[in-house]
Amino acid sequence: MFNFLKSDPVKKAKKYIEKALIEIEEGYPEYASTEYEKAARCFCEVDQTDFAVKYFREAAYCALENNNHSRCSEMKIAAAECLIREGRYDEAGGLYSESSDHFHREKKGRESNRALGVAIAGYLAARNFNTAINIMRKAEKRLKEVTTKKDPLFILAELCVRILCEGIEVPSDEFERAAKSIKPNETEKPLFDFLVASTRLALQTEILLDWAGPPQKEVKVKEPLEIELKYSCPAEVQIVDHRLSLSNSVILTKEPEYTQSPAKEESWLLTFKPVLSGEGTIGPFTVTLEGDKVLVNKHSNVLEFKIARAPSKLALDVSPERVSCNLGEEAVLQITVLNEGDGPAENIEVKIELSDGLEISLGIEEKVVNFLGSGEKVRFQLFVRAVGQGEELVTIKTVDGRSGQEVIKTSMVRVG
Repeated sequence: MFNFLKSDPVKKAKKYIEKALIEIEEGYPEYASTEYEKAARCFCEVDQTDFAVKYFREAAYCALENNNHSRCSEMKIAAAECLIREGRYDEAGGLYSESSDHFHREKKGRESNRALGVAIAGYLAARNFNTAINIMRKAEKRLKEVTTKKDPLFILAELCVRILCEGIEVPSDEFERAAKSIKPNETEKPLFDFLVASTRLALQTEILLDWAGPPQKEVKVKEPLEIELKYSCPAEVQIVDHRLSLSNSVILTKEPEYTQSPAKEESWLLTFKPVLSGEGTIGPFTVTLEGDKVLVNKHSNVLEFKIARAPSKLALDVSPERVSCNLGEEAVLQITVLNEGDGPAENIEVKIELSDGLEISLGIEEKVVNFLGSGEKVRFQLFVRAVGQGEELVTIKTVDGRSGQEVIKTSMVRVG
């Protein structure tokens, strides 16, 4: 029955705003800051968050005009707390980051460090990984400049960045100690409860790269490899982003579609091809898993193996296969050595053997080809002179110095 006696908070807020404008006109920003704060708290009473944030920020700007960075920080934190109550963690993180800058300017290291911790927590809860990492780098730079002791909230936020953003494995007991040591205020508690619960799920989430078949320590160049990607998580999640690291010696030839309904476990088959011999690595595979209760970046294991050089395969052609000439005349043979394999051939020995009725008139009996790449060939001519009559033979032998493969071809020279 006494409700009519209560003043309307919105009307009160408007009066405070009018007073603040008058104080600004008269050159008293510090008094205007107080009036704006009163107006903001009136809007908080009726859950008009946007107006509350607006006038807390106005109070902060007026305090800044009076060069009062501490009060400016307090007003921005008050605005951020309004946003946290509505779950607008990304916006709140920005205000906490700004307030940290003001505390830092006032050389209040502990307060600045704490505000950065809450800012990072806000960005993580809002799933804004990149900004959280950038804020962490800013904090690390500041910590090098001063000897400020880290606040427990910042220590927890730092661990969460390592787990959620960087995919680094952190012992569960280390994380639990950090989680128990924090003392958030009543407004911040839901934010940190959500962050701690999400990070616990992240610690229990596994991403694995495994051979689709027996593990291999050595593979061959250009021979397809099948690798299975698997994840398991206590909560239902799905892949929303991914990034794969590969050595220069391996390429991805087939990647599946990762769109699927949320599940606690899932797997896919990926196909790779080694293209260079030497050492090969697949991974880590970094994925972003999203669900109702968790959003996490996780790194898989790394598969390491040796890539053997592709085998060479020599082919030999001698033309013509049959040729005729008179006694004392020369016959010309065309010899072609071709590497039909996927790998290079090295130190190829070419030997020429003649029957008694022939002799080499130009050239030598042995030749070495130092290197012959895949698909490459080398040609040379052989000149033989007939010194006896009958059917004489020219035998060409090639030996691959790398594999030991031997190829033999024979041509007949009929001497009339």
